[in-house]
Amino acid sequence: MPPNGENKGMASRVLIVHTGGTLGMGMPGHRRLDLQAKEHLDRLVKQVPELLEIADCELISPFNLDSSDINPGHWTQLAELLVEKGGVGQAGEGYDGIVVIHGTDTMAFTASALALMLRNLDRPVVLTGSQRSLDAWRSDARANLASAVEVATMGLKEVVLVFGDVILRGCRAVKTDANSYRAFQAPGLSPLGTIGTQIDVDWERVRQPSGPFQLQTAMDQRVMTVPLFPGLDAARVYDSVLASESHHRPRAVVLQAFGVGNIPRLGFLPLVQALGEATIPVIVGRQCLRGHTDLELYPGGRSLLDAGVIEARNMTYEAIIAKTMWGLPQPEKSLQDWFSENIAGEVNLH
Repeated sequence: MPPNGENKGMASRVLIVHTGGTLGMGMPGHRRLDLQAKEHLDRLVKQVPELLEIADCELISPFNLDSSDINPGHWTQLAELLVEKGGVGQAGEGYDGIVVIHGTDTMAFTASALALMLRNLDRPVVLTGSQRSLDAWRSDARANLASAVEVATMGLKEVVLVFGDVILRGCRAVKTDANSYRAFQAPGLSPLGTIGTQIDVDWERVRQPSGPFQLQTAMDQRVMTVPLFPGLDAARVYDSVLASESHHRPRAVVLQAFGVGNIPRLGFLPLVQALGEATIPVIVGRQCLRGHTDLELYPGGRSLLDAGVIEARNMTYEAIIAKTMWGLPQPEKSLQDWFSENIAGEVNLH
């Protein structure tokens, strides 16, 4: 197990995968720079020369998108690329670690998806980005990128997110601030590491592979989210979900309930029961940033359990969406069974 503290990593090889986002934009005006891979790398090294001291870096850019335009198809493309070009899952092949430069708005969704797709990961996959572009005054891009590359040399066998002064488990990360340089948190889970004058990793909490590497990239994005609010008309939700022909219906519905999983029973319990009769699974999550669902606590939640819903416990919204899309096309287990399993550290089951 690698020691705590700095790892100079002079012999380490790190693959940087540039997917877009603010970090790689040009100023003024946050212009997207359509550069070739070598041009991207030359620009990064010019702006962040310490990269050459940390590791031997190479760069590829499969796409260059605002993260709001990234979808599950890109997650699949990215996961397969990390195996094909990065050597993930192939002992002794490829790179010692991988850094994915990504826009911040949907970075936590991508991190959650990659954590599920790349099961029993054998090397670090580190996502990072920035709130301001590399060219901007007082940018956080330089420090975030240098820290991410260094973390990629340290042997963590997880998908992690490096931003500001923390290392977070990727499938527990949430963007909580649109402006702060401390933009991400992992609610209910302390950071896996902190970044200051040195990088300190809590190695006792870093996950280790529990079996051979598995690449499972199939995703079904026919998922609908229903965030509850007082006065929401259940009949309108019913019409949008069940009134259409079956091939236009979602394959699963994520219900963002009140508190620990409470719902207005008069309107929504019949809807949940109708979804069950239509064999459309309902996953119940919470709207609160912290805490966990407890459907046994109130009558509304107990009614949901009786209707056969799937309880998301303390999973983030991003992880719920990724796990639902990932679990639907996996033939060996039902979605209920997948949600009863902690695959990548995305949930506390007890």
